[in-house]
Amino acid sequence: MFIGTENLTHVYMPGTSYAAGALQDVSFSLERGEFAVIIGPSGSGKSTLVQHLNGLLKPTAGRVFFKGRTVCFGKQEMIRLRRQVGLVFQMPEEQFFSDTVYDEVAFAPRNLGLSAADESTRVEEALEQVGLKARLYRDRHPFQLSAGQKRLVAIASVLSLKPEVLILDEPTAALDFAGRHSLFNLLADLNRNLGITILVATHHLDEAASLADSVFVLKDGRLVLAGLATDIFRQREQLRKIGLALPPITEIMYGLADRGLPVDPAVFTLSDARRVINTLKRRH
Repeated sequence: MFIGTENLTHVYMPGTSYAAGALQDVSFSLERGEFAVIIGPSGSGKSTLVQHLNGLLKPTAGRVFFKGRTVCFGKQEMIRLRRQVGLVFQMPEEQFFSDTVYDEVAFAPRNLGLSAADESTRVEEALEQVGLKARLYRDRHPFQLSAGQKRLVAIASVLSLKPEVLILDEPTAALDFAGRHSLFNLLADLNRNLGITILVATHHLDEAASLADSVFVLKDGRLVLAGLATDIFRQREQLRKIGLALPPITEIMYGLADRGLPVDPAVFTLSDARRVINTLKRRH
């Protein structure tokens, strides 16, 4: 087990009249190099869960582990952990504070005490990894960029630390369909080409399912489903009860199955749907 939690419980403001339980007895794990997705309706605990994985939140009970060791939440350990486990918040561009893209991406490696040359190399590599040519973007003001470009700069600022794990909380918030599609393709490339372990908290099931090795479903702070995307998407009624809508393509496949056609409804990409329908046409 590379990274995950065991019997994790989190209560906000414990011991007060404002105490609110956010997570209850959540256990899950990822293997190195895996691409996984956490899905769940608003308020299910997705953000709370991922913030434990790089030490922003400390468990009320249970444990967080990384590389087989329990995270102890000491100051030095937190510094090391956050260099290896990067977290990109929802709408991260709202936290930009630098006047240039270069300085925004350089902030984290600069705090490592790198030389100017090494810092520049880190920044240029990170920008190139997210598809932004450093020579074109390094001197631009972050707030002059499009929404999608701002999101890429935010991801680059985390990649500049060369993390082993990249966690993203609702990374496609406020992006249009094309932006969401492009961003998930980028994450797939980072996972496939750089070997970065990816964990995405999202409610966009279609993009997530087509890329994920594993899917974890949260409801009311509890882990209620876990498995391969195809296995999760075969549980339509349970997903509906949780408050999650299946991708339109999957609903179409369910519609065909409901009419007695011999199809597996756990289809969530256009190419797979086309293959299934062409197979049906050949049979008839």
